[in-house]
Amino acid sequence: MARRKDHTHDEIRALALEAMQQHLQQQPADTMSLRKLAQAIGYSPATLINVFGSYDHLLLSVSAITLDRLAQQLAHHSATELSPLQRLHSFGKTYLQFARQNPYCWQLLFEHRLPDGDEIPDWQQQRIDQLFAIIEQALAELSPDAENVRQAARTIWASVHGICTLSLSDKLFADHLSNADSMIESLIHHYINSWSR
Repeated sequence: MARRKDHTHDEIRALALEAMQQHLQQQPADTMSLRKLAQAIGYSPATLINVFGSYDHLLLSVSAITLDRLAQQLAHHSATELSPLQRLHSFGKTYLQFARQNPYCWQLLFEHRLPDGDEIPDWQQQRIDQLFAIIEQALAELSPDAENVRQAARTIWASVHGICTLSLSDKLFADHLSNADSMIESLIHHYINSWSR
């Protein structure tokens, strides 16, 4: 087992996050534990607790990386010359594609809960706000009402997320005419057409 002096605090943090991300490429988070992760990187569980504060905060740090990756993909579409509606369609498709390509990272992001009394840290809340800001920016071009834009962004996200969740768990019970991609496209098209009137 590596000794604490073999790596800096930041290096241990990076090792643990990388190992957990690699694990999530193949298996869900609940098949990993603090002890297994510590063993995988050659440190004790106590060292990881010292670095992250708790296993829950380690998992939250992994989710922060997932949010950064998702935001980067959405921001790519935001920088294009597409119309606001076209960008919203791209966001929905990108979100679904990301969930399909990274199912265990995506699952951890939405299923992991902090213990009661533990609040989401500012650095995580800022990432969540950044994601909504990307959607809100496109919506703001269609409506000047900021409160309306905030609610619409959350309504669209919740609806797209629901379709993704049902799709990934194979619970859409849909035929080839009504798959997740076409459902997201239909949702955004009809919602925005009605909302922007």
